[in-house]
Amino acid sequence: MTTSKQHSAGAEHTDQARLPGSFPAELAQCLGDWYFAWCWRRKMRRLLRLEGIGQVRLGSAHERVSAGAQMPLRLIVTRQAEWRRKSSR
Repeated sequence: MTTSKQHSAGAEHTDQARLPGSFPAELAQCLGDWYFAWCWRRKMRRLLRLEGIGQVRLGSAHERVSAGAQMPLRLIVTRQAEWRRKSSR
């Protein structure tokens, strides 16, 4: 098989793998979890900034908000997936 035939055969295979409308549900859920985690951590950081300039008072929630603002996204995503699994039962 010549090189051009090998490349054309590979291109046909790639086109078949990327059919429109074949977005896996698991991937969509994963992306949703990451987006949720990013938004949640951003909200925690915003609350800390607002407390720093005196616009909100977090009181006893300060430690939890501070911990949430410093959490890695991967940990937040894992927790979100666990919460979703528990609620779907």
